[in-house]
Amino acid sequence: MILLVVALAAAEMVPPDYGTTLVEGAGKEISRLGVEAGPNEAEAFAKRWMRTFGASARVTYELGLVWRLAGDDDHASRYLEEAVKLDPDLAAARYDRGEVRLAAGDLTGAAEDFAAVARLEPEAWAGWFRLADLAGRRGDARAFEANLLKALRFGFSLSAVARDPTWHGFVSDPTIGPVLERLTRVYQGEEVLEELRKGGGE
Repeated sequence: MILLVVALAAAEMVPPDYGTTLVEGAGKEISRLGVEAGPNEAEAFAKRWMRTFGASARVTYELGLVWRLAGDDDHASRYLEEAVKLDPDLAAARYDRGEVRLAAGDLTGAAEDFAAVARLEPEAWAGWFRLADLAGRRGDARAFEANLLKALRFGFSLSAVARDPTWHGFVSDPTIGPVLERLTRVYQGEEVLEELRKGGGE
């Protein structure tokens, strides 16, 4: 009987799609090369791969991520833009492009990307966290609270931004500060609130 159940379960398992497996393998290789040999080698591999198998949003994204992790946002932006063109619903590409846009001061573009992330992955905290961040920068307490509340409910830890100057500044902001203090107390406690107040200082 047990063997029959196992056999039936195995029969119901759908084997991974060949194209998906191929793309995942390429992504892992790009990531490995980025760490071990540098982004130029990763880029050379990605271009060879796409000449053989065709354009891929995921492969292009992985290349953009390698350049971003290498600290070259100009190169990263080029590949992240291309990845989003190939697949506007690739949440990872939208998130990383949002981060690059945010770093460049393009708050409108960043908001567009983070809103897409929140729509595509509503149960992940990353998009909601960044939407809260942008709302805080605008001084929009209502949007800040709504988005931060979702981020916290989906597992975001405010300790992660305790040393971030922007979030440290939110604590003393007359509009955003009271909201941040209240949500921190309720969801994460006084210790985390104290971390935010110190902002990385002793």
